[in-house]
Amino acid sequence: MLPPADELAIVEGVPMFAPLSIAAKEHMAARLVEVPVSAGEVVIRTGEAGDRFYMVADGALEVTNGVHARARRGDFFGELALLRDIPRTATVIATTRSRLYALERDDFLAAVTGHSGVRAAGEAVVEQRLRPA
Repeated sequence: MLPPADELAIVEGVPMFAPLSIAAKEHMAARLVEVPVSAGEVVIRTGEAGDRFYMVADGALEVTNGVHARARRGDFFGELALLRDIPRTATVIATTRSRLYALERDDFLAAVTGHSGVRAAGEAVVEQRLRPA
């Protein structure tokens, strides 16, 4: 059974997943959990344990980790805590009603660490996000 087109499009929109086969992307899309969030709701908080990787389907969020950034449709967050097995390094708060898709820790790590191209792309994202502004 194929995942709904929206979920597959969200997965395909994450550059680090580009090296995956369509079958792997479909499997990942089928594992996504839709997460509706209200304006003002905290999605993740600095210092918390990382349990999910998030992709933004709709809405706007503020990312604070010493600097302020915005996350909008097509953006993603949460990979750093999962890939490095460290507490969350940012707080993410919805600034508008938003719709996210989440991938549980084990599903994310299986996809990323099981493919050398995706693992390298994930590490590149981590390095970029850890670079001082």
